[in-house]
Amino acid sequence: ETPEPVVVQYTLTVTTSDGGSVTEGGTFDEGTEVTVTATPNEGYQFIGWQDFDSDESSITITINSNQEYKALFDYEYNQFNFNEPPFGGTIFITGDIITSSDPSLFDKIEYDGVFLRNIYDRRLEETSQGPARDLEVYVYTNYYSDGTTIETLVNPEFTLEESRIETEKMAFLIGQLPYALRRDLRFVVVNKGLNPWGGGGGGILIHTEQTAQYEINEYWDGIVYNSNYVADISQETLIHEAAHTSLDARYYPDRLTDGEKWLEAVALDGGCYISNYARDNPLREDIAELFLLYIAVRYFPERISDDLRDKILSCAYNRIKYFDSLGLDMSLYEN
Repeated sequence: ETPEPVVVQYTLTVTTSDGGSVTEGGTFDEGTEVTVTATPNEGYQFIGWQDFDSDESSITITINSNQEYKALFDYEYNQFNFNEPPFGGTIFITGDIITSSDPSLFDKIEYDGVFLRNIYDRRLEETSQGPARDLEVYVYTNYYSDGTTIETLVNPEFTLEESRIETEKMAFLIGQLPYALRRDLRFVVVNKGLNPWGGGGGGILIHTEQTAQYEINEYWDGIVYNSNYVADISQETLIHEAAHTSLDARYYPDRLTDGEKWLEAVALDGGCYISNYARDNPLREDIAELFLLYIAVRYFPERISDDLRDKILSCAYNRIKYFDSLGLDMSLYEN
């Protein structure tokens, strides 16, 4: 009696880098020919296979062992050369990167009472009291659907009812930030005043008259109103300030790390800074100025023009790739 032939099977595993999709693998009989195809997403290009010598996006493989292939993709863009930063300040470029219609993880707020806290207030910078003071403030706890919480500290110059309105407003906006921008955020301070927002030291500073200007297409620069910006840049500004709070200390030199990788990326980009503000304050504003535009390029390319995307990548390609390499929790934008 002739024995049944032994069928040997092997596993083909196919993975991909960010920026594209690939034909799935599976389990196949020995000797089977399988064609695997890599397809880039919009704004990306296929650049090859890891550990496989072919630049063709479709390859045919004969299955004779357990095999693994990875398709590699990269940003595709037209290169511009800059002698000066392409922008003055990045929060003003567009109000469409994150909008009020985007989802928020905000769940609820709870009023905790009035407590003595040391709060920052830019209106105090020119006084003998300095930029911060001890003050009995309204304290709220903000709850988010991913299990995180932060406090909102509201200046008593607001009524209790007004403090709740301001807290809910900011709590929603903060819920539109991915975890990577909230991981070191412990509190938000809300004051009146026409003064810029701020970020760092575990907190974000809000001045509500400035908020109104961010929302209505005007920005106060200390001298005159400038009204040539796209309306409602409050979400973009909050991303900038949250980057100060949750990214700066982790990636700049002489803070929690030596910043070697960041400095290498800046050098590889030829020292191009995305804005005048970043150029003039390279170890304070470069990350915050760029991270907003990184979000646009990486997660919402359809919300910016091709020309804007080309400018961002032409100036800061290596810093964009550096952000990609960090494994930041940006799942709110991915989903």
